[in-house]
Amino acid sequence: MARPKGARMAEDRQIMLIECAGTLQDIRKALKDLDANLAGDALPEGAVQDLGLVLTEAMTNIVRHGCPDGTGTITLRLSRTPRAIDCQIIDDGAAFEPAHLGHAPPSPLDLPEGGFGWFIIRQLASQVCYRREGGCNMLRFSLPLRELS
Repeated sequence: MARPKGARMAEDRQIMLIECAGTLQDIRKALKDLDANLAGDALPEGAVQDLGLVLTEAMTNIVRHGCPDGTGTITLRLSRTPRAIDCQIIDDGAAFEPAHLGHAPPSPLDLPEGGFGWFIIRQLASQVCYRREGGCNMLRFSLPLRELS
């Protein structure tokens, strides 16, 4: 189950920390808890929607590819600056190799189902960085605080 730790995301870089099991049910609960925690913050609607989409894609990929047996743990850490939300997702699942995925959108004909997650993350987020350290995957990125166009 998701366990929110921390306070609202004021502009003074307060940190929100959420930890959940590596199952689809638990990430849905974690993201719902995150939405509830962000509801009182004065974040632009576009930023909240982008954040939800990017986190859903990243965490779903972790569950499906890194923790398919549901035994992993996912930790989500968010902090806010005046211009962005900085995110870090750490999981103890199988290693991920993003280098072969590239930056261009995949051809829908080449994918059995989905497959656009990494492209969506790279399109919406900036400073996307992945590394494997100490048996954990660490994905970092920033989402600009922008309104919908």
